[in-house]
Amino acid sequence: MRLPAFFALVAAPVLAQTEDFGKAYSFAERKPQTRVEQAIDRVLPSLVKIHGASGLATISAFATGVIVSKEGHILTIDQIMIQKDRTRVVLYDGSVHQATLLPEEPKLGVRMLKIDPSLVRGELQPLWPPAPDAAAFRTGQFVVSVGNCFRLAEFSEKLSATFGVVVGRANTALRYRLADVGYDGDLILTDACNNPGHYGGGLFTLDGRWIGLNLRLLDSKETNTMISAAIPTRDLLPYLEEHVLGKVSVATVAAKTPVVTGIVLFEQAGRTSPPAYVERVIANSPAAKLELRPDDMIVRIDDYSIRTCREFREILGKFGPGQTVKLTWKRGSAILQGDLTLAAEAAK
Repeated sequence: MRLPAFFALVAAPVLAQTEDFGKAYSFAERKPQTRVEQAIDRVLPSLVKIHGASGLATISAFATGVIVSKEGHILTIDQIMIQKDRTRVVLYDGSVHQATLLPEEPKLGVRMLKIDPSLVRGELQPLWPPAPDAAAFRTGQFVVSVGNCFRLAEFSEKLSATFGVVVGRANTALRYRLADVGYDGDLILTDACNNPGHYGGGLFTLDGRWIGLNLRLLDSKETNTMISAAIPTRDLLPYLEEHVLGKVSVATVAAKTPVVTGIVLFEQAGRTSPPAYVERVIANSPAAKLELRPDDMIVRIDDYSIRTCREFREILGKFGPGQTVKLTWKRGSAILQGDLTLAAEAAK
């Protein structure tokens, strides 16, 4: 039995290209009119369709990725469908390319793919996470999620755009099927559904700023509801800098050096780490300059929620001496904030 053209191309062991890939429709397409349409049109060439191992029950064999370098690096979500010699990438012009698998990032749950840029017609159009201020997100902000929803798009057909708003943030009380989400930062929660195929696609503001990488649908442990979420692009930077630019980020190097805050937490022995209450503040320390007091409860460091003493220590491990973090704490019924400049641990 002869396979349809698409399946034959995806299954082929060699790169396949035809002159008709660049023509998705037999009719003239209207130009983008609104600012939102123009923003979506600008980012579409930077997203790709990904096809991987199929034949696995309940596992979709298709996803989306974001081009992050002109050398052919593509960022996506790490999934079981991504297998060596069985993963192919379809570019905006419809051409199909064999993908090489680079090391995954288990903590973030992302994977880097690479295609040969010499086989690409023209130049790749990469995206890169914007500056932290431009990548910020807030509850109620309108967003658009771009991906290959339900594999509706084949070859040079355009990806789907789903509109929604940021409905909140979430921490680590999430799971995918029975596996906990390893990422320990704040996720962007949206009502722009991450349908199968959207996984690994981009989450954008209405003016086209890339603020998140779409995750698979998640289950909330607390409510047993399905959630659409994305990893903020600011947290992807260290991984991208290492595997695309070939350098270790300043934050990663700095985080290897222990820091001093001057905060001593009230932590009793036990299996469960208690909330991060301040027991005492060391004189002339960064915390003393911020005028923290005993019985204050630390609730956030930058965009990371702090629920226990253990989380306080783990999040501080992400920063190095000399860096300034936004500290949020509760004093009675008041919520206070201040900038805490971290100091280096004294040499012993």
